[in-house]
Amino acid sequence: MGGYKRLDVRTFLNELADDFEELLQSRQELNERLALMEGRLAEYRQSEDDLRRAVVSAERIAQELRENARKEAELITTQAEAYRDSVTQQANARSVGLEARHEARTGELEMAHRARSTELEAAHQGRSTQLEASYRARFSDLEAQYHRRHRELEQGLAARTAHLESVFSQRHNELTTLLSRARDEQGQFVAQYRALVASFYELASRHAQPEGSPLPTELPQGTAVPLPEGTQSLLPPAPNEPVSALSAATPDAPEDGEDRSAVARVTEQQFV
Repeated sequence: MGGYKRLDVRTFLNELADDFEELLQSRQELNERLALMEGRLAEYRQSEDDLRRAVVSAERIAQELRENARKEAELITTQAEAYRDSVTQQANARSVGLEARHEARTGELEMAHRARSTELEAAHQGRSTQLEASYRARFSDLEAQYHRRHRELEQGLAARTAHLESVFSQRHNELTTLLSRARDEQGQFVAQYRALVASFYELASRHAQPEGSPLPTELPQGTAVPLPEGTQSLLPPAPNEPVSALSAATPDAPEDGEDRSAVARVTEQQFV
């Protein structure tokens, strides 16, 4: 006979029971989660109330703090203004005191500067006077030394000039004496030479000379006996003839105004 199979029905029922059991478990889990969520929501609502009360309290406290800060700021401003006024007064008083001290110190410094300037001027004047006196004394000493040295040089020059003039005169006299002796000897030699030549011509005239002889027998009329070479300059001068050898041997006499020391130096170089 036809109908449902028991095995299939049981299997279907078992599957349905399993699904129903899973649904129940899911429902239970959802209920638990819902309860948990509701508990948390209650906690959140409680926290929100607490936060709202805290915010209100914080706003009230902030308002109080702002009010207290404003009052404290006003108090501090008042105290600062009072302190500023007192400090300004003290600064003004100190400035007046400093100005007075500065003026007093300036007056003292000016007085000290004037005293120091006067002292320095006096010291400078004394030093200038001392230096001027020292300069004058030194100048007098140098001038005295110069005059003394000048006199010594003049005396030495005069002594040297006198010595040179004496040496010149002595040497001139010696040379004049030697020249006179040489002229005397020359005169004797010329006289002897002329006598010898005259004797020679006389002997030649006494003896007969061969024809064509170059020797003359007598002197031509109006001619003098020839002298040997080198003896003409030593002949004695004529009575009116100037002594050329003496004038050539001696330096020219100094003219008026010339320095005799120059002549003395030339004479010293020639004869010393």
